[in-house]
Amino acid sequence: MSDNLRNYTKALYGFDATVRRTASSAWSAPSPCPGWTAADVVAHNVGMCDMIAGFTRGVSAKGPRQDRLDDPAAAWQSSLDGLLAALDTAGALQAVAKTPWGELPVDKFLGFAWVDPVVHTWDLAQAVGEPTVLDADQVRRGITQLERAGASLVGPGRFEPAVEVSSDADAVDRLVALSGRNPR
Repeated sequence: MSDNLRNYTKALYGFDATVRRTASSAWSAPSPCPGWTAADVVAHNVGMCDMIAGFTRGVSAKGPRQDRLDDPAAAWQSSLDGLLAALDTAGALQAVAKTPWGELPVDKFLGFAWVDPVVHTWDLAQAVGEPTVLDADQVRRGITQLERAGASLVGPGRFEPAVEVSSDADAVDRLVALSGRNPR
């Protein structure tokens, strides 16, 4: 297993744990993502999983779809299962796909895409009032990755510009601020 796949899988399971803790009555709660509900955060992650599963089969994409989900938890589980099966296929990580950031091997795409479910785990937890549980190493590495990427991740369908936080902000607050969210 590559380091990129390991990090991405770990991030997916963190998001999955929050989805599983979410009450069915909470899906319409507003999220920290402007204009998105908790269900929309899940729909985005379903779209990302489906897009990456498609990459392993040579299907190109312009970005994840953003459909409304009748049952976000069930849609997420189905999409996660499909992605994990696709990534477990021989040659999946070496497949080259036309991604929103150019032609890349799937493994390389996962090398920067893993931070997306980490940040969206925070979004979903905030939206539904669940505790935010993020892996400390992924938070630390996510900060480094977002600092390095800077404005290249800002734009429609991506992150908002970074939000300033105090110099003594904790690591989670720094991570979400770098992704354009107000941590408080």
